[in-house]
Amino acid sequence: MSELRSLFVKLKIKKENLERFLKAKPTTPVPDEDWTSWWDSRNMYSKSPLIEIPVYSKEISGDIFESYLDTEKTLSREKHEEGVYFFTSVLFAENYYEILPMLAVLKSIALYMEPGDEGVAFIYDYFWGGDDVMAHLELSAGQAVLRDTKSTVKINKQLLMEANKVIQDVMDVISAKYKN
Repeated sequence: MSELRSLFVKLKIKKENLERFLKAKPTTPVPDEDWTSWWDSRNMYSKSPLIEIPVYSKEISGDIFESYLDTEKTLSREKHEEGVYFFTSVLFAENYYEILPMLAVLKSIALYMEPGDEGVAFIYDYFWGGDDVMAHLELSAGQAVLRDTKSTVKINKQLLMEANKVIQDVMDVISAKYKN
């Protein structure tokens, strides 16, 4: 049985570029070498070739993120801090087919980044305490690269500690809400 994995996104991007991205339609993903080499590196049951990448039915990137924020079932939050945008979803997805649409949206952010901007996103086993990484995406101006990272041991320790803290903060806010 699959278990839900958490999504952590950190983007150092100018506010106006983030706003343009959130108001834009995501690009149509094409299963190129980056996609297929990442897909082929994943261990999964009943894996089929990556021929088509599914997309969300929502037409605007911001609406996609909002759809996660508007529900408590994913425990998702966003925050902006001094030119850095964070998006976390504690209970994001449990299988590779479910994460493909979000990876496609996240890859399209690179088109709105300028030199010096950078970002990272990863989907990992925070909630259940494992070290499994489903996806690891690195972003820069015009570049979005899926890494074949399979374990949190391969993620920068400081970045992983930051991700864990941000996700734990989300869980603490939710827990406090239900205690009251």
